[in-house]
Amino acid sequence: MKPELSKAHLNIEERDLEYEKKIQLKPHILYLAFSSSLKVGVTRKSQVPFRWIDQGAISAIEIAEFPNRYLAGISEVELKKYYSDKTNWREMLKTKNLEINLELERKNCFQNIPNEAKNNISKDSFSQININYPVIKHPTKPKSLNIIKEGFFEGKLVGIKGQYLIFDDETVFNIRSNEGLVINLSVV
Repeated sequence: MKPELSKAHLNIEERDLEYEKKIQLKPHILYLAFSSSLKVGVTRKSQVPFRWIDQGAISAIEIAEFPNRYLAGISEVELKKYYSDKTNWREMLKTKNLEINLELERKNCFQNIPNEAKNNISKDSFSQININYPVIKHPTKPKSLNIIKEGFFEGKLVGIKGQYLIFDDETVFNIRSNEGLVINLSVV
């Protein structure tokens, strides 16, 4: 869902206005996160820091808080001209160190936030958050486990990063993309 297309703040219904208001008219955060590289994103305030952990970010900083999804969304659209909004999952799994000064990048973002949004910032002072994952060995060439095709997998768990389980043979299992599957898991 593209936050910049949100219309709940205009009292315009797309599917279910009451539900849309519950989600879209809550405080939203515009942020920078470093996972595979520096990326910009939007999330509900209630999802901080869970959204970053799910993405496998090793560090993140909130740029600004807005009173609704739309204002955060139009700001993200402008910042996507300078920053990616995607995570390369393979690179994210290999990344161990932050290579960017997030505070400096955050300050640079303000010149590109649209005036409509800039005039509605609820909060603009935040600190960087660093996230450590329990990873003994980062994969150099991660290969995704397709449990439906494989039917069976055995390996030694050497890490968890974001939504991925990392095994010693560089196989990774994306929990989120396998939601709804029932598996038997044995820990030895």
